[in-house]
Amino acid sequence: MKELIVRHLEPHEADSWDNFVVQSPQGSLFHTVVWKSIISKALAPHCMRIITCSDETGFLGGCVFLEKERLGAQTAVTPLLTPYCGFILDGPPGEKLSDQISRDHAVLGALTEYMMEHYPYINLASPPHLEDIRPFQQHGFTITPRFTYVLNLRLSPEEHWERFDGSVRRQIKKAEREEFEICDRLPVERAYELFEATFTRRGEKCPVPFQLFECIARDDKLADYRQVFTAWAGSTLVSFVIILLFDKKIYYAVAASDPDYLCSGVSSLLIWEIIKQYAGTDWNHFDFVGANIPSIARFKENFNPRLQMYFQLEYYASSYLKLGKDLLDRLRG
Repeated sequence: MKELIVRHLEPHEADSWDNFVVQSPQGSLFHTVVWKSIISKALAPHCMRIITCSDETGFLGGCVFLEKERLGAQTAVTPLLTPYCGFILDGPPGEKLSDQISRDHAVLGALTEYMMEHYPYINLASPPHLEDIRPFQQHGFTITPRFTYVLNLRLSPEEHWERFDGSVRRQIKKAEREEFEICDRLPVERAYELFEATFTRRGEKCPVPFQLFECIARDDKLADYRQVFTAWAGSTLVSFVIILLFDKKIYYAVAASDPDYLCSGVSSLLIWEIIKQYAGTDWNHFDFVGANIPSIARFKENFNPRLQMYFQLEYYASSYLKLGKDLLDRLRG
């Protein structure tokens, strides 16, 4: 195999990298330079990094992560409101399976060794379709299965409706009787208050700073990738959903509802509005982003999606570092 070179992405390579992301089976909006700029702006001084692996022919793989100082050392972690990051590979080159596996393992091995050398703690939510995780096992990573729900948008809206749980159909019909105004008007400050309240109602502190929420909700760099669905009762913002669109995939980004309208069915109505617009078109799937919190999973599973597994990859350079992190987590929570 040709010599592999692992290094940081150069600024002039931004377009080439984003084209590579589109071609990668694991690629997502969250691996692009656009997302890197959004996260780096919102979470400064922490910075999103893109590490590439290439040979003389071009990119073969890469790793995307948030570089964040913790416990006195630089760590590589998954940013907030970023469902997937981490490792991606190029598309299958049409070679024999054994050759493809050997090449993928070599690329992942080179990237993993670079990451382990530079970051004593790594915690990344790898994207779906990164299925062969043996290189990470061989390097001592802890691997935890995670889950999301995915809707097949190749089906028509009518087919989706028939597949919904009866409770969802009843909720949608109930909300339709309220005659909410459905539009894309979003007062970001009020939307953040509703989003923050979803945590405070459970006695938790909202982990997402306003600056990050604001960047996702209205930063111009995401204008071509973002769509907002809102429901209004007169002058009251009742509910909102922000979706992100990339390469025929739709991601459920952030959402919240006014607590006074939680029983109105409006949350289900907005998802139905999204499905009506995109189902049966040239978009492939709608990723609900997450099926790991039981209460949220129950809500989403009523839309009859498919369960999709992905992996959380975690590495500690030493047992002392793990002990320190565990202690810090207990003190915080």
